[in-house]
Amino acid sequence: MSEISIIKLMDGSTIVGKLTITNDIVEIEHPIELVSNITPIGSILGEQINLRPWVAIAEEHIFTIDRYNVITVASLQENFIQGYERMVEHIYFGEDKWEGSLLEKEGELPTEEDLETISDYAEAILKKQIH
Repeated sequence: MSEISIIKLMDGSTIVGKLTITNDIVEIEHPIELVSNITPIGSILGEQINLRPWVAIAEEHIFTIDRYNVITVASLQENFIQGYERMVEHIYFGEDKWEGSLLEKEGELPTEEDLETISDYAEAILKKQIH
C-alpha cells in the first residue's frame, strides 16, 4: 500500500499527495490535481488526465483541508508513484517560473494608452458587448 493517496473533494477536485489525517482536518503535502477530460477516440469515448499544481503560486508545500470536504480517500497505485514523484520534483523543487510581476512587463509600467484599452475592454464586457 502506498503512502501517497488520492482524495476526492466535495467540489469535485481530485488531488494526489501525502496525507496526514486527524479528527477534523486532512493535511496534504505536495498536492497535484488530476483534471479529467473526456475525448472522443474514433467511435468511443476516452479519458485524458492532465496534472497541475493544486495551488500553483503558493509558498507552502503542505495544505490543510477540513475533513468534511473530503468525500473519499484511496491509495495511489504503485505504478504511478514514480510519475507522481517526478511531478513533485518538477513543480515544487524545480526552477521558479513565477518571478516578477504578473501584470506588467519587467521594469516597465503600463502606459496611459494601455490603461485606457483595459478600461474600454472592461466596460464592453460589463455592457455585454463582448461575450
